[in-house]
Amino acid sequence: MKELDLNIFPEVSKNEWIDLAKNQLRGDDPIDKLRWTSDLNLDLKPYYDQSDIEDLNDQMSFFKNLEPFYWKLYEIVPVIDELSANNSALSALEGGCDGVIFDIEHQVDFNILLDNILTEICDVSIHSAVVLNDYPESVNGYVIPSTSSAVISSLDKKSQVEGVTHILQNISDEQHILRKASPDFFLEIASIRALRYLLFTHRKIGIDKVQIHTSVDVHPKADHQWFLNSTAGLASILGGTTTINFYTAEGNSRISRNIGNIVREECGIAQYTDQCGGAYYIEALTHKIIGECENNLKS
Repeated sequence: MKELDLNIFPEVSKNEWIDLAKNQLRGDDPIDKLRWTSDLNLDLKPYYDQSDIEDLNDQMSFFKNLEPFYWKLYEIVPVIDELSANNSALSALEGGCDGVIFDIEHQVDFNILLDNILTEICDVSIHSAVVLNDYPESVNGYVIPSTSSAVISSLDKKSQVEGVTHILQNISDEQHILRKASPDFFLEIASIRALRYLLFTHRKIGIDKVQIHTSVDVHPKADHQWFLNSTAGLASILGGTTTINFYTAEGNSRISRNIGNIVREECGIAQYTDQCGGAYYIEALTHKIIGECENNLKS
C-alpha cells in the first residue's frame, strides 16, 4: 500500500473556516448560527481547535499521567435454573469473557451454579433481587447484591450529568460504581472521563480504589443492538470504564461478547491510558460536564 503523504492536505485555521462558513451562510456568524444545545443542555460550538483546550492543562495532565489498565469483559447470565446458567457462564468464560454476572431472583444451589468455574482466574459476580442464603465466599466480582451499601448505582438517572453527580454525592472509598452507557458516542467518552477526574479531584478517591462497571442498554429494535453495542461499548472503553457488559440481541450472546473481544484484541487500545486525550471536542466536552457536575454539587 502506498504511503499517504499527509502534507498534501493544507492546514486550515479556525478563522479560515469561519470565513468560508460565513460566506456560505450569506453573512451570518457561523459560530452563533451553528451553535447547538446537547441533550444535557450544554452549549456547544460547531468548531473546536487548539485554542479551546489551552486552559485545560490540569485536566489533560491528569489523564496523561494515569497508568494503562486492562479493562474486563463481563457477561450477564440470567439464572432460571442453576444447571443451564452454569453452562451459559462456562460458555461465556470460554468465549473470552473475564467474568460473569449471575442475575438471580430466587434462592439457588451455588454448588451447581458455580460448578467447574475457576474463581481464582475469573470474576464471578452476583446481582440479586433477594437476600441469598449461603452466599459463597468464592464470589469475587464487584457487582454484588443490590442491597449492599458497597454499590453506587446511577442506572436509573436520566442524564449522564445526573448520574455523575449522584455518584459523587454518595460514594465513599473503595466502593463499586454501576452505570449505564449513553448511546451518544462522544458524550459517553466525556462522561466517564469527567467521572474519573472528579472522583480524584473532588472526592480525593484514587482511581485504583473504585471500579466502574458500565452496562450497555438494550435497544428496542433487536437488529440495532449490534450497532449500539459497538458504538456505546467502544465509547465506554475509550472513556475508561473498568469493566463492561453487552446485552445480546436475538439470543446470540456469542456475537455480543465478540464485540468486546475484537475491541480488545484487534484495536490495541488497551495499550494506552487516554486514547482521546488532546481531542479538542472531547476535551472541551469533558470540561463542560465537569463544570456542570461541580455546579450541581455546590447547589
